[in-house]
Amino acid sequence: MPPTTITNNLPLVASLLDLSGICTHLGCVPISGAGDYNGWFCPCHGSHYDVSGRIRKGPAPLNLEVPPYKFTSEDKILIG
Repeated sequence: MPPTTITNNLPLVASLLDLSGICTHLGCVPISGAGDYNGWFCPCHGSHYDVSGRIRKGPAPLNLEVPPYKFTSEDKILIG
């Protein structure tokens, strides 16, 4: 799937979401498809993230991290 737009110098593909699965509060692993916003919910201390990984509620200080990535071809992505 080729990139469609450039945001922050990184390609954007509407059907892909590249996020780190580590809560920004104390490093627990959030549960996908859960919480008040149907995004991620961290059961350790109650942080709620929306489907884009933005913190919406709870003690987490930051959004979920977007790790570095690049498209190596039209159908392959290298993360990290």
